[in-house]
Amino acid sequence: MPKTMSVLLREEFERNGYELLDIYRFKDHDLVRFRHKLTGRVYVASSKIHVSDLASPEEIHELVGKLVKEALGEKEK
Repeated sequence: MPKTMSVLLREEFERNGYELLDIYRFKDHDLVRFRHKLTGRVYVASSKIHVSDLASPEEIHELVGKLVKEALGEKEK
């Protein structure tokens, strides 16, 4: 049975040292909440693309990179 996009997203976060906590879907965006495994810090990042609309593992890899960069950039300010 094929995996859903949220399961693939969870696995991609795991590969990057994060744990996916929640995905909140809104009409025009998704909010993704994830936790850094070593520090325990929780981050919230916004995605203009709905997770359920992603079509390939490459898109998931790209999305995780963008979400992590956005969350870390906001945290440093």
